[in-house]
Amino acid sequence: MSSQNICKIEKPFEYAEHTADVMIIAYGCSLEEAFENAAYGFANFIYDTSKVEPKKRIEVEVEGIDLEQLLFNWIDELLYRLDAENFAFGKIEKLEIVKEDDKYRLKAVLLGEDYDKNKHGFKGTIIKAMTYHMMEIKQVDSMWRIQYVVDI
Repeated sequence: MSSQNICKIEKPFEYAEHTADVMIIAYGCSLEEAFENAAYGFANFIYDTSKVEPKKRIEVEVEGIDLEQLLFNWIDELLYRLDAENFAFGKIEKLEIVKEDDKYRLKAVLLGEDYDKNKHGFKGTIIKAMTYHMMEIKQVDSMWRIQYVVDI
């Protein structure tokens, strides 16, 4: 195997400074891994996913006409699950992205439990909404990089 086909990410996600909001940058060796890490970046900004026990299993499905809309709908779905259903995920068991009939579909299985501020922590910032602002999804060599901004 040539070295250009080997993908190694140093960190799954990071946060970048952004005026009044927060930018999340996620990486992956595959598009699916980058979408997973985008979700972990979202969740870990609010609470500690390592403290979440896999007591509930939730299947989610979102779609979009392009990868940007798919990402928007994916993060928006996670925000909805946290805000409306009080569901905190700690692990993504399975995530698949397929393109069919001129649209993208993401299916994932989330493992988690009811959010408990005392158990999972609260990092002091509430994410209000997903945005399209400065969104970028691109493949560079063998790595995928996703960048998006959430409204806080």
